[in-house]
Amino acid sequence: MYSRTTPFHARITERTLLTGSSSSKKTFHIVLDIKGSTLPYKVGDSVGILPTNDPAEVEHILNAIQAKGTEIVVDTRGGNTPMPLRDFLLHKANLVKVNAPFLKLLPPNTEGTTLLELLQHPRPHPIVPEDLARTLMPLLPRFYSIANSVKMFPDELHLLVAYVHYHENGKEKRGVGSHFLCDLAHIDHTPIPLYLQPSNHFTLPQDPSTSIILIGPGTGIAPYRAFLQERLATQAEGRNWLFFGERNRATDFYYAPFWLDLEKQGRLRLNLAFSRDQKEKIYVQHQMYEERKSLWRWIQEGAHFYVCGDASKMAKDVDMMFQKIAHEEGNLTEEDARLFVKKLRAEKRYLTDVY
Repeated sequence: MYSRTTPFHARITERTLLTGSSSSKKTFHIVLDIKGSTLPYKVGDSVGILPTNDPAEVEHILNAIQAKGTEIVVDTRGGNTPMPLRDFLLHKANLVKVNAPFLKLLPPNTEGTTLLELLQHPRPHPIVPEDLARTLMPLLPRFYSIANSVKMFPDELHLLVAYVHYHENGKEKRGVGSHFLCDLAHIDHTPIPLYLQPSNHFTLPQDPSTSIILIGPGTGIAPYRAFLQERLATQAEGRNWLFFGERNRATDFYYAPFWLDLEKQGRLRLNLAFSRDQKEKIYVQHQMYEERKSLWRWIQEGAHFYVCGDASKMAKDVDMMFQKIAHEEGNLTEEDARLFVKKLRAEKRYLTDVY
C-alpha cells in the first residue's frame, strides 16, 4: 500500500485553467495518470501530494549560506537518510515556516518570515549545512479532494486546485502545493508523489435511493463532481441538490457544463450564489434560507447533508443557517435545533470535509 514514505509516482496528463481571464483567482482542473497503481479510492477520499519546493528559491538559499548543494546531510525525520543538501531542500524541508531551533542559528531580532528572507541578513558565523538540515521543519503533504469517480475514470485522479498567489510586505508569495502542481510540474514528465487519504464517512449513502444535499463553495465542489459521476455510473435513483458559491458566474463557475447538463436532465437541483455579481453579497447559506422549506422537507424525508470547503467561516455560517432553518421550519427551540443537528451528525447524515 502506498503511503507518505512510499508514495506512488503519478504524472499530470492534463492541466486546464477553469477560471476566466478577468477572474481575481486562478483555479485549475488537473488530471493525474495513475495506471498501474491500483489505488483503492472511493468518492469522498482525498489524495496527499508530496510537493517539490521551487528550485529557484532553493538556489537562492544555497547562495545565501554559500553552499554548493552537493554537501551530504541527514534527514533526521525521514529514517536518517543521507542525501545532498539540494535534494533535502527541494523535497524534505519547509522553506516557508521556521521554528525556534533554526532561529537560534541567527543573530537576535533577525527580520523575516520565510527561510530565504531570514538567511539574507548578515550573520557573524556561517551556517553549517548539517545544522540547517537538523533544525528545519519538514515539508508536509498537501491534501486535495478527489474530483472524479473511479467508475468513470478508472486510471485517473482528477483534482481541483486553487492557485495560491499573493503579495506580502512587497514580496511575491506562492502556495507550495499549488505552485508545484500548477507551475513547476511538467505535463507527462514530472513525477507527482502521492498516496491515498481515505475519508471518514464523507462519501455517498449506502442506499442509492437516498437524497443528498451538497454545500460546496469554491474548490469545495470537487468531491461532489465525483459523487455525481458515481451516481450516474451506477444509475442511482436518489435525488441530488447542489448549492455552489463563488465570486462571479462568468469567470468562476467551475465545471459549469457538467452541472447545467445534469440540471437540464432533471438529475440535479442547482442553487448558485455568486457573491460579487450584485451589490449585496450572496453566499450559499443565503440560498439555503431561500430554499428553507424544501430543504427542511428533504431532511425530514431522510436526505444526507454534506458541507465541503473553508472551515474558518463558511462551514460555521452554514451550520448556523442549518440550525436556524431547523428552528423555524421544524418549530424547534434554539437548543432543540442545535441538538437536532448534533443528532444528524451522530447518524452520519450531516457530514463535513472542511479545511
